[in-house]
Amino acid sequence: SAVVGADGESLLTAANIDELAKQSMPLCMQQLHSGLKRDHKLKHQGRLQYGLFVKGAGMSLEEHTLFFQREFTRIMTAEQFNKQYAYSIRHMHGKEGKRASYTPYNCTKIVLGNPPQSGVEHHGCPYKHYDDSNLGALLGKLKIGNAGERDAIMALKKEGNFQLACAKHFEVMHPSASSVEGVNLDGVGNHPNSWFTSSVQYHQAKAGGDGTTSMEAVKSEGAV
Repeated sequence: SAVVGADGESLLTAANIDELAKQSMPLCMQQLHSGLKRDHKLKHQGRLQYGLFVKGAGMSLEEHTLFFQREFTRIMTAEQFNKQYAYSIRHMHGKEGKRASYTPYNCTKIVLGNPPQSGVEHHGCPYKHYDDSNLGALLGKLKIGNAGERDAIMALKKEGNFQLACAKHFEVMHPSASSVEGVNLDGVGNHPNSWFTSSVQYHQAKAGGDGTTSMEAVKSEGAV
């Protein structure tokens, strides 16, 4: 599910991840991203869920380390970050220990995983782990669709159809995606990385479909 540009290089970087989180990440990863930006750290489960997601989306070891270091060192020294967290990022990318390449979590694993401790942890699936009032407020705050569309998402959540609720979120935010050339919707609602890739493809097509992507525009903005 790695997202690359016309030059074959990964486009997800420490410079553009804020923009792409807002534009193209599913709700679970948006919540991890905003939690990291707010707290300048993530608990263990959050680091795994989000770290493997950005790795799967194509973020390099160097950019992943830079991104996490930039946030974590707002509340700790670079030495503390390197001592406590840099190893686990290298391990995630297969550069330490068994040198295994770890795969990002799919929706089933996230939905069935341990629920996050409210206010402290940011991992998990918001459709499964948030109560109705918190989820409803979050959808409104993020301006996901209109009131009727948010009601439709909430109805699926209340029925226990958490992944369908997430797929409905995608549908609401990407109108007529099924008819847009170059957008592969396989896996939307089953894997966060598929959701992200499909969203980037959608915005790429809407931006002109000439081989450039919305990420490349963000990339050049970040380079200024």
